Amino acid sequence: MDKVKYLIIDDDHIFSKWLKTNIEDLFPDFEHISSRVDTLGGLLDIHRNSPDLVFLDQYIDGLSGFDVLDLMKQQPKTIMISSESIDQSKLDEYPNVIGFIDKPVDLDKLKAMLKSSELI
Repeated sequence: MDKVKYLIIDDDHIFSKWLKTNIEDLFPDFEHISSRVDTLGGLLDIHRNSPDLVFLDQYIDGLSGFDVLDLMKQQPKTIMISSESIDQSKLDEYPNVIGFIDKPVDLDKLKAMLKSSELI
């Protein structure tokens, strides 16, 4: 199986490093493309690198996670992440969104989500 290419779009540097470290430990077949603190940089990385998976914070900068989803030309599988509540019913409008995880991230929930989406 090819490596699963992923990127993280989140303005919390500590969380991004924590997530990357845990993914490296849990999923050696995952390849980190980048971690972005801004939505525009994240959208450019999605366009340039065609990731298989995006971890997307709901509240970043001038654009919300839903705005980013609307602007994606490619539709990689996406996991929405936030420390605040979101309108989860709105996630149904985006077939590429495989789920939502609250911060702090429960790694067992993350594993289950990746397994159900056939990424692991």
